[in-house]
Amino acid sequence: MNAPTSSAAPPKTVLIVDDVEDNRVLLDRALKSSGYVTIHAASGREALSMISRHMPDIVLLDWMMPGFSGLDTLRAIRETHPKTRLPVIMCTAMGEEMSVVTAINEGANDYMLKPISLAILRARMAAHLDQRDAIDSLASEKLHAERKLGERTREMLTAMSRDRDTPPPAANGASR
Repeated sequence: MNAPTSSAAPPKTVLIVDDVEDNRVLLDRALKSSGYVTIHAASGREALSMISRHMPDIVLLDWMMPGFSGLDTLRAIRETHPKTRLPVIMCTAMGEEMSVVTAINEGANDYMLKPISLAILRARMAAHLDQRDAIDSLASEKLHAERKLGERTREMLTAMSRDRDTPPPAANGASR
C-alpha cells in the first residue's frame, strides 16, 4: 500500500486510544511503518485532552476501557467534532450486531473487530481520510465560488449604479 501522504502534504496523525499498552504498541509500529504519525492515549479522558492539544486526523478508539468507556469518549468527541472533520474507528472485541449499530448511531465512522487485520485497518483509514479530504476540498471550492460570486455581484451593482446615473446618449436624427 502507498504511504498515506503525498510529497506536498504532511503525514496524517492517528490517535490510538486503548487501555492495553501492547495494543497501542502494535498499532503504533504498524501505522508508523505505513507513514503515519501516531499519538497515544490510555484512557478516554486522556484521548479528549490529546484531541484538544494535537487535533489528530483520525482516531482509533477501543470500546472497552475502565471508567470513561470508548462509547463515552465517542459521545464527547462528537459534541465538538463532527464525523466529517474527525473520523473515529471503534476497535473492539464486541462483535454483536447491536454493538456495531450503537457505535455507528453514536457517531463512529467505522467499526473493527479485534484482533484487527492491519491491512483492512489501513484500507479503512485511507478511505475515511480520503473522504474527509474530499469534503474539505469541496468546502474550499464552495467558499472560493461564493467569494467569486460576491465579487461579480458587487461589480454588476457598481456598473448598474453608474449606468443609472449616466443619461442615455441622444439618438442621431431624433425627431423634433
